[in-house]
Amino acid sequence: MPQSSQFPACYHPSSVRVILTPSPFARENLFYLQEAGHIRLVQSHAGTQRSSLDSFLIVQVAAGSGSLQYGGRSWPLQAGQCFWVDCRRPHGYRSAPDDPWELRWVHFNGRSAPAFYRRFGSAEPVFTPADAGAVARRLDAVLDLARRWDATAELEASAEVAGLLASVLAGRARGAAPAGPAARLEQVRTYLLEHCTEPLTLDELAARFYVSKYYLARSFKQRYGETIVGCLHAARIDRAKQMLRYTDLTLGQIAAACGFREQAYFTRRFRAAEGQTATDYRRAWRGRQG
Repeated sequence: MPQSSQFPACYHPSSVRVILTPSPFARENLFYLQEAGHIRLVQSHAGTQRSSLDSFLIVQVAAGSGSLQYGGRSWPLQAGQCFWVDCRRPHGYRSAPDDPWELRWVHFNGRSAPAFYRRFGSAEPVFTPADAGAVARRLDAVLDLARRWDATAELEASAEVAGLLASVLAGRARGAAPAGPAARLEQVRTYLLEHCTEPLTLDELAARFYVSKYYLARSFKQRYGETIVGCLHAARIDRAKQMLRYTDLTLGQIAAACGFREQAYFTRRFRAAEGQTATDYRRAWRGRQG
């Protein structure tokens, strides 16, 4: 059974925290909950300091203000903002002394959680979601599940955590237009996708966008989780799959149309991406004709 916490006098009586122990199945296969809560302070306190905790934490500041200490930096926090941290690293957060805050949060983990964090959360722990209401609803739904915790709650909670991550990530993607280096990387990626059938090189991209090729390669991988070459190959494979399914072009014709220098190279890249040959892909997706 989930356990609800008692709170000191500095917390409003409506505050709730639920601590959970996941099943072996959840640990192996799901995003699983470790803790969920919604607290409101009536008086600020010393805050929280932790490290070496095998967990990932997403917090939304519903009201008030405070700060986060993480990654050797101090981040101010205002109502409407969120933070996402890897709790294995030292971290701390506290309410402003004269502006007690209200927080919603979830501690979660899972086999894919570290990869999600490396890909989407590590660069900028503090953010303002485009739709703060959607994030709040997800966090409230997770807490509701934690409080009732019946036979289906673990599956539903995993789906809610995945939905929370989607809300966070989509909100960041649809938020304010990126500025400075981030805007330049967006331009590079857009150009790459639109011109993927052309014989592009890193040197040409760096010259076109007036950046160092070493900076471009490193920053692109950090922002998008894949190399420029990987992004280029994926875009070409996407086009090839369209042609395999909806045209009668030969493999050689498709390879040339998608920007691969020779059919043998296209064949190797397709198998590496899809785990099957282009011919097998075409046969499986077309099925029987007639």
